[in-house]
Amino acid sequence: MSNKKRIKFEHQLLKYLLVATLVPALLLLYTLWHYQASTNLMALIFLFLFCLIGYCASTLFQKITYQFRTLSNLLEGMAHGDYSLRGRRYGVDDSLGQLVGQINGLAETLIEQRFTAHESQLLVSKVIQHIDVAIIAVDENKHLALLNPAAEKLLNVESAKVLHQPLDHIAQRLLTTTTEQVVELNFAKGKRKFQVIRDQYREHGQQHELFFVTDVNVLLRDHERQAWQNLIRVLSHEINNSLAPIASLANTLQTLASKQELNSNFSQHLAEGLEIITERAQSLKIFINSYRQLTHLPEPKKVAIHLQTLFDKIIPLFNKRKIAVDCQHQQLIFVDPVQFEQVLINLLKNADEAMADGSKSILIKVNREADSITVNIIDSGVGIKNTDNLFTPFYTTKKQGSGIGLVLCRQIIEAHQGDLSLENRSDQQGCIVKIELPIAIKNIKEGQ
Repeated sequence: MSNKKRIKFEHQLLKYLLVATLVPALLLLYTLWHYQASTNLMALIFLFLFCLIGYCASTLFQKITYQFRTLSNLLEGMAHGDYSLRGRRYGVDDSLGQLVGQINGLAETLIEQRFTAHESQLLVSKVIQHIDVAIIAVDENKHLALLNPAAEKLLNVESAKVLHQPLDHIAQRLLTTTTEQVVELNFAKGKRKFQVIRDQYREHGQQHELFFVTDVNVLLRDHERQAWQNLIRVLSHEINNSLAPIASLANTLQTLASKQELNSNFSQHLAEGLEIITERAQSLKIFINSYRQLTHLPEPKKVAIHLQTLFDKIIPLFNKRKIAVDCQHQQLIFVDPVQFEQVLINLLKNADEAMADGSKSILIKVNREADSITVNIIDSGVGIKNTDNLFTPFYTTKKQGSGIGLVLCRQIIEAHQGDLSLENRSDQQGCIVKIELPIAIKNIKEGQ
């Protein structure tokens, strides 16, 4: 209710009060005059009625004005978000007291709802900040309205620099996705498969959109690795069950043949054949057992260690190859030293074997980002010819390779919550192996 309307209503109440009291008073005075009452009596009665009516009208007007202004201030405060004001109740059973009580109760309810909404907003904000799902919001013009830290990392951008810019400038493919699908997208880390969930919400009456982008490569690789592990476990069991009696029978036949008088030529061929059977059975058993590493990789025992310390231990193993290191001497990582050393040895061995020219060198370059450390192993070899089978168990291009080196390396790095990727160099022939590990500052401090 506006101030002008409130005053008009108060004056109307005052007018009705004066009409209700002055008319009987005037009738009383007229009656006294009609019956010729004394002038002094009439003057005394007039003065008394005038003072009484004036006092009652003034008191009632002030009470009404005070209550209306109090209620107006309460409602105005609530309209501006201030729920701390309360109205004073003079009675419980009267209608004005009930109205003030209802407004006070409304203020209490709004305070509770504000605290609940604030707590919910804090919870949602923390979830958005710490969840590893990239959340991207765009307004009705397809301009960026929100990026959580996971989205900033995925797109390799800073939220403050790209907000209110068109989404198609940094992630055009997202606009072509449907409600929920798995697509291959090219972001900062290269092409990967992502699950994209597209939803809508409204803000200030405008239709906005949300994109939830989840990297499913790790999940798919976990299922793939589990399938390979199950296959290897079955094959190992079946082959070992067959190899044991074959080797045993070969040894038995060799023993029996040595006790018999056989033709010298036949005896020689028999001995050679049985020896080959025994040797191949043992070699096949060793070959199968080597793959059991994929199914029995222990959990990493992480400790804080300087990267340079690891490099100093490994580089002397490759004394025929020059290896240059670009790394801060005080760069700490939180890893299992034994497992991480094995990864570095395998990758450096691959880089060394890829370069036929012994004069060429390998470069190890370490880069530190805000929340990760990247170890780049750069060679000048033949490069990658078939990227589709890089991490396929049993597949190898080497004559003496087993096909588990890269698979085991990636499995170790992912057990450290990191990522391993390979790509051809763009400046010249060769390959770049990237090991990305998260920075766990708290864990490093605990490990020191």
